[in-house]
Amino acid sequence: MVRYVFIFLLPFFNLGESLKNGQCTRSPEKTNIDLNITDGRITGITGVTAEENKPYIAFKGIPYAEPPVNNLRFEPPVAKKPWNGTLNCTYDKSQCIQGSNPVAGSEDCLFINVYTRSLTGKSGVLVFIHGGTFITGNSSETLQGPDHFLNEGMVFAQFNYRLGVFGFISTEDLVVPGNLGLKDQVVALKWIQKNIAFFGGDPKNVTLFGQSAGSSSISYHMQSELSKGLFQRTIMDSGTSLCLWSLARDSRSTAFKIGSTLGIVTNNSTKLITGLKNISYEALQEASSRIYTQVTLNNVLDGFAFGPVQEVVHDGAFFTGKSEEMLRTGKYTKVPSLLGVNSNEAASAKSVSGIIRLFLAQFDLSPISLAPADLNNERGIFQPKRVGANARIKCEYFNCLSISLASEDKISEFISNDQFVRPVRKTAIDISQYSTTYMYVFSYVGALGGSLNRTLKGVGHTEELAYLFKSNLSNISEDDTLMRRRMVRMWSNFAKYGNPTPIQDPLLQNITWSATHGNNVTYLNIDKILQVSLNPFSDKMEFYDKIYKDFGTPPYSTY
Repeated sequence: MVRYVFIFLLPFFNLGESLKNGQCTRSPEKTNIDLNITDGRITGITGVTAEENKPYIAFKGIPYAEPPVNNLRFEPPVAKKPWNGTLNCTYDKSQCIQGSNPVAGSEDCLFINVYTRSLTGKSGVLVFIHGGTFITGNSSETLQGPDHFLNEGMVFAQFNYRLGVFGFISTEDLVVPGNLGLKDQVVALKWIQKNIAFFGGDPKNVTLFGQSAGSSSISYHMQSELSKGLFQRTIMDSGTSLCLWSLARDSRSTAFKIGSTLGIVTNNSTKLITGLKNISYEALQEASSRIYTQVTLNNVLDGFAFGPVQEVVHDGAFFTGKSEEMLRTGKYTKVPSLLGVNSNEAASAKSVSGIIRLFLAQFDLSPISLAPADLNNERGIFQPKRVGANARIKCEYFNCLSISLASEDKISEFISNDQFVRPVRKTAIDISQYSTTYMYVFSYVGALGGSLNRTLKGVGHTEELAYLFKSNLSNISEDDTLMRRRMVRMWSNFAKYGNPTPIQDPLLQNITWSATHGNNVTYLNIDKILQVSLNPFSDKMEFYDKIYKDFGTPPYSTY
C-alpha cells in the first residue's frame, strides 16, 4: 500500500434545459427528463457543459446489476431485472465499499452514469473505467466530469464495480475463482450494448477509456472471451495487464488470512466463504484493509493483495492465461488502441521517496527484492537468477550502494520505469504487431495537473486526467486551457475515428501522430510542442529487456 501512496493521493452546477425533438435546449431551470430503456423507465436531469455551455442530459445511478448483497456477496454479478415505476436517476448513488476507519460506500453500488447531448442519432460512445488500485474510486462526475468530451459530441458513460475484498477476493479454486470486479465491468458493458442507443449512442462505436487500474482492466478485457464484441477501441492511460501491480499472486493466502482475523479458522474454501458472507460489511472491510497492508508491505514491489487473478479454467471464467504471452502471440481482441504513460509516474506525491524510504531497508537486506516478480524463477531468497537480476538493477539505478541513501530523483525514476513505463511499452510492442496502436508520453508540466512548484521533475501519476475532465479550479492559464483542449480533441478523435489526428488541425499544430509497429516504438511526446519521436526512455528499456533475457524464463504473465 505504501508503495502506491503516490498513486491516488471536480461542486457541480448547471443551468436547466428542456427537451425538444430529442435535443436539449436552454431554459432557466434544471429540467427532469424521463426515458424508457430496456429494463424500465428512468428520470434524468438536464445541465450545460463547462466553458461552452452546451446543453446535455445526465442519467446518474442507473442500476445495471442486482445488488451483490447477502447470498450474492462474492458471487458473479446478476444483470438487473426489469422494474416497475420510474427510477430517480438525477443524482450519484453510492460508491462501492472502500477505505477504513471509517468505511465508506455500500455493497449496493453497481450503478452506471450516462451523459448525452442528444437522445437521437448515433454518436460515438466513450466508456470510462476508473482507477484506484482496485480498492478505491467511483464513477462520480465530481471526480470525472465529462463536460469536455460532451463538447466534442461524445456520449459518455462510467460505472462502479466492486473493489477490494468484495470485488477481488479469490480462493484460487471453483468456490470463488476471482475477478468479480472485472465481471461486474462485463455486465456493465453488456448493459451499454443493450441500452446506449436510447441515449443517442452507437453500440457499434464504443471506446473503452481507463486510467491506472481502470486502464489495466481494459487490457484484460482485450484478452477475455467474456468481453468479445463489447467494444471497438481502447484508450489506456498509465496501466496495462503487464504491470506488476496488475496481477495478484497470492490471493488464496490473503483470503484465508482475512478469515482467520475474523475468527474463521479453516483451510476449506467453502467454509471460509460461507463464514465471510455472514460478516458485516464494515467488519469485513476493516479486517481486509489490515491484511491488505500487511501482505502488500511484505514486498512493496510485488503487487497488490487485491487485483486480477489467473482463474482456474471453468465456464464463466474471465481470465485464465498468461497476459504477456497472450498479447505477444495475438490471442486477444484486436482493436485499435491508444496507450501511454506520464513522464515521471512516481512524481505525484509529496515526498514520495521520503515515505517509501522508511521501507527501503528490506531492499538492502534482501538480495532479491528488486528483481521483477514475474521472472518465473523460484522465489527463494538465494535463487541465483533473481540475485543476479537484483544486483544488476541495484547498480543501474543506485550505483550498487544502499538504496536507503538514494536521491528522490533516482527512487522516482526506478518506480516509474519499473511499474509503468516498462510494461506499457511492452504492451505497445506486443499488440502493435496485430492491431493499430498509438503510444504517447505526457510531459506537459502545468498548474492544472498539480505538477508545478515541487522538487521532483516530470508529470506524475493521474495528472493527465486534469487535462481531460472538468476542473473546479479558477483562473486556469491559457497554456493549461490549450493543453486541455488538445488532449480532449485527440482522445475524442481516436474514440470517433480510431485515429487521434485524422486531419490537419491547427489546434494540434497540424501534426500527424503515427502509429507504432514492433520493437522500434513510435510515440507522441505531449508537451507545449507536440512531437513524434522514437523509443521513449530507450536506455532503461533496453536495460530491462536484457534483464528478462538474461534472468527470466518465458512465457510471462506481467513484464
